[in-house]
Amino acid sequence: MCAAQQLGVGRALLEVTVEYAKTRQQFGRPIGEYQAVKHHLAGAMVELEFARPLLYGAALAYGTPEFGRDVAAAKVAASDACYGAAKIALQVHGAIGYTDEYDPSLWIRKARALHSAWGTPAEHRARVAAAL
Repeated sequence: MCAAQQLGVGRALLEVTVEYAKTRQQFGRPIGEYQAVKHHLAGAMVELEFARPLLYGAALAYGTPEFGRDVAAAKVAASDACYGAAKIALQVHGAIGYTDEYDPSLWIRKARALHSAWGTPAEHRARVAAAL
């Protein structure tokens, strides 16, 4: 469940950040038109998309001997993807990303809290390595 929540938080952060990048103007152009911003957002999307099949695989493995390994792999991928999306969202939004009146601040804090909830990514990587 934690990995699924992380995937949802990461997707929400990415969506709101893309919309912000389309509307925020700098030097007379939306910041989303700049290649550096595009690459950061695309990288976050790729990480989130790579985490999704691991999450689905863990759900399908319920009740099998591989369940623990698959859950650990999903948690690692979802943690990294969500936390990465949070960092990129904060970079793109700038200081407004920290304000309590703006939704991304809540999601960024949630991403940080979930990053180590139910075990850190390092602990789950060790669990996957031990299962192989």
